[in-house]
Amino acid sequence: MSELLVPNEILRVFKEYYPEVSLSEVEWGWEVPAKIYEASFDNGEVDFEVEITVTGHLLLTEISMDLEDLPEQIVTAVNTSFEDHSLEGASMVQYSNGDISYELELKCANSGDEFEAHFREDGLFLAKGYDL
Repeated sequence: MSELLVPNEILRVFKEYYPEVSLSEVEWGWEVPAKIYEASFDNGEVDFEVEITVTGHLLLTEISMDLEDLPEQIVTAVNTSFEDHSLEGASMVQYSNGDISYELELKCANSGDEFEAHFREDGLFLAKGYDL
């Protein structure tokens, strides 16, 4: 992500939710240009991506996770919906309203195409995307 001047209000909101994270360890960029900031950092074990609107509302936090830590209903849903694909990576997405979803990186065994699949916490398939 390129160098970005982040307003103090956005930094304040970030520190409100992540007081233990040093701002010097955070990479800032745009998730949606001029609308949603993205703060990326890690705690030595997992990677975090935090999205905050330009008005200072925390939208979500995406937390990387080990594949073996995925809930069984998500693994079952992936295997059912994408049987000819391998699971390459996973993140849990925590929304500000309390909802949780899972963002999975999949690779097609036949074509080698890679994409993201999004599932609700109960295993319902939500969407497919290519923002890897």
